[in-house]
Amino acid sequence: MSSRVNSNYQSFLARTSPLVPVCYHPQPSGASSSSTVASGAEAKDVRRPHIVLRDIWSAYEELSCYGTEVPLSLEGIDEQVTSYYAPSLSAMQIFTIKPFAHEGGSSSWSSSIGTYDRSGYLYFQYNELEKPHERHPLTSKIVQLAEQRSGLLSLTSSDLSPDSWLSIAWYPIYQIPSVRRMKKELSAAFLTYHKLKPDFPETFVEDGKKVQGHGNSRENEEVAFPPFGAMTYKAVGNVWNKPGTSDHFDRDRHEKAASSWVENHRFTHSDHQFFFRGKFFGYPRWW
Repeated sequence: MSSRVNSNYQSFLARTSPLVPVCYHPQPSGASSSSTVASGAEAKDVRRPHIVLRDIWSAYEELSCYGTEVPLSLEGIDEQVTSYYAPSLSAMQIFTIKPFAHEGGSSSWSSSIGTYDRSGYLYFQYNELEKPHERHPLTSKIVQLAEQRSGLLSLTSSDLSPDSWLSIAWYPIYQIPSVRRMKKELSAAFLTYHKLKPDFPETFVEDGKKVQGHGNSRENEEVAFPPFGAMTYKAVGNVWNKPGTSDHFDRDRHEKAASSWVENHRFTHSDHQFFFRGKFFGYPRWW
């Protein structure tokens, strides 16, 4: 199967993967890196890229307020249909590489905050239990939670363990133009899983110019925030499994990645359980 042919599933993943601004940690001239020491090369200035959690939420702000528009190609319909999806926080775990002081407010969402395990120091975790139509938009929920955990806005990817992650639930709102048939297919919902610590290459800088890494300038640099895993609900038929594409393979790969991640972190993810049950025992209403 060829993945070159665009599909509705690929379109959804692309439209729900915003670009996040990249910042750089300045280091004193002559600071050495492991690769520099190993090669015996002369040390140069090093800029280590990172992203700020606040910028991730800002990247989702418009999508959260107005819904995410995803162009769909439907059989038997000549014009393009745009489906809108509302994002909400489904689950999140933030592990840091060093402990952070306990902040004021309730910590009822976890009795293990501040403890250390192989993933790092658990700074925050969340598992949404409300029904979809009762949930706050993604960015509104983050602002609410940040009142008791300010690091949700101020921490950077440099502070985080690679095991830090986020899951976003995407539920359909409406389509333009309205499509009466394919009602079941167009009621599909999704869970996307994202790592909060991107894999950045080490970046050496000499005379103010980047000489290794992506691009030729550090100004206005952005990094995509794609999902490493995903779950689908009611995503049936050719709408979400387009013939001649890699949809079936991609969906299976994303689902296994999501399930493996949750299992390895021993995290009880309610939305994941709901989506998974629907796959084998039918699709109950989610409200």
